[in-house]
Amino acid sequence: MPLCCPQCGGAGLRITAALELPPDDRSDERTVQALECAGCGFTGLGVYEESRRGALDGETVNHTAFPADENAFAALERLINSCPNPKDSRCDCASHRRLDQALGGDESILPGIDWSRPRGIEWIR
Repeated sequence: MPLCCPQCGGAGLRITAALELPPDDRSDERTVQALECAGCGFTGLGVYEESRRGALDGETVNHTAFPADENAFAALERLINSCPNPKDSRCDCASHRRLDQALGGDESILPGIDWSRPRGIEWIR
């Protein structure tokens, strides 16, 4: 299923790079993504989170985009692509450490990401 762009609402949003992070105090699975819309040109950092905490049959999914300027988007893609094992959440490379710190609130790691404007991402059905 295609992703709905959080800016234009079209079906052109795609994940250009992704890196799995270890669980944190909120989520069991976390993925950082570089997002780009072919329709409107939106670029951003995506965060996909799954939590299976709470009720036995409960699962919570949050997929959020943070707008990124051109330089931040290029830096994000370079950071993800420099990891030797982006699908391994236990990888301890510099990319994993830096992106985990960025999600933890260190905005200096990726200047140009607008952390103040989170936008929800939905699947187009």
